[in-house]
Amino acid sequence: MHTSPAGTVPPMAAGSRPTAGAVPSVSVGTRAEGVVPSVSVGTWAEGVVPSVSVGTRAGGAVPRGVSVLVVGSHPLADDDANLTVARGLAERLGGRYEFVVPRGPSEPARLDLHPVHVHRVRAGGRLDYLMAARRAVDDVTAGTWQVLMSSNPLAAMVIESTRARRARPHIFHIQGEIVRPGPEYGGPAKRLALAAVTRLGVRRASGVRVVSESLRAAVEPRAACPVAVIGSRVDTRLFHPGAGTPGAPQVDAVMVGGLEDVKNHITVVRAWPDVAALVPGARLLIVGEGRRRDRLEAEAAALGVRHLVEFRGRVPHTLVPAVLTSARLLIHPSWSEGQPRAVLEGMACGLPVVCSDIPAHREIVPPRAGRLVPPSDPHGFAETVAKVLGTPDAAAEMGLHGRTLVTRHHDQVKGLDRYADFIRAVAASHRGTHGR
Repeated sequence: MHTSPAGTVPPMAAGSRPTAGAVPSVSVGTRAEGVVPSVSVGTWAEGVVPSVSVGTRAGGAVPRGVSVLVVGSHPLADDDANLTVARGLAERLGGRYEFVVPRGPSEPARLDLHPVHVHRVRAGGRLDYLMAARRAVDDVTAGTWQVLMSSNPLAAMVIESTRARRARPHIFHIQGEIVRPGPEYGGPAKRLALAAVTRLGVRRASGVRVVSESLRAAVEPRAACPVAVIGSRVDTRLFHPGAGTPGAPQVDAVMVGGLEDVKNHITVVRAWPDVAALVPGARLLIVGEGRRRDRLEAEAAALGVRHLVEFRGRVPHTLVPAVLTSARLLIHPSWSEGQPRAVLEGMACGLPVVCSDIPAHREIVPPRAGRLVPPSDPHGFAETVAKVLGTPDAAAEMGLHGRTLVTRHHDQVKGLDRYADFIRAVAASHRGTHGR
């Protein structure tokens, strides 16, 4: 591991190329185990701690309080973990933190947890939501100034179509392999559209946040703005090996995530008859909801392991640590990821992890913390899971090492500090460029 050379972040306007001028200073620290980032002009790497002097930016003073408005395209439950992150960022930025999201069937139109506020928009399909969210953004921002943030390509298009965007910076979050989407994202036409919208959002944004080095490599050549690698964060005070009920684990393995094709639960379900043959009575717990639940339950029944596979549905985030510590290991077989928080939460709870061998997992799961298996290999998953279950001392060592990695490199407090610094720097660059 070594220290990378210092880099700088020039002021940017939406759609512009890097230009010379006064810039916030950026001092580059060290990177997580086994990864040394390549830092170039306009790029922020994980572990980079920028020094931003609030109020001294060229081209105009930057307010000490920076407010944020995030647009998402999925409902936000009252206990969603993102609300905790939002509160932490609001405290660091000294402003309001607001969301515009779709409204669920039984949800109120507003949720006020000052300084965090959620505006829920009722809409039928995607086009309806795009129009309704666009109006909501312009209404919420009227007479105020915020950094606009989008959580996915649809949300980015909402922001780019608003009046508010003309005078405000836009940070585009990319949390999956959507610049070059693979078959797991659908048919050719859907993938082509997803890639086109993503690349347009990257070109127009004032800043892009990605969660991994592999995503940075895909995004940076297409970006006309700073690209920050700010990984997923875990509240290590909530997620720890002592969470939950003391005693022996209640299940052998757990999977946490939405029941969608990209999460690839089907491969592990198909592996479970072999796991049960190698570890008699081995039990699998699946946490999460989604459109593939019926298919997964039917597959488990057809394979004769339905009695060994429990589908628990959605679990409140505050109860997830107890669920994780009720298991002996965590399995995460996704076809594609950005930087999966579920894996990091499992590692924080001291679990060994068995994950699919994809770029996102390679960055966070070294051999001492877990094992990687090709996502299309049920037999490989069965053998690997059985081996980890059959070597408890080695599994405990993996869990201990994983916990150490998460506390060092993915702790929520440290991650929020970096995130807030990036938001302030984008705000400073935009105000300097636009003379506001």
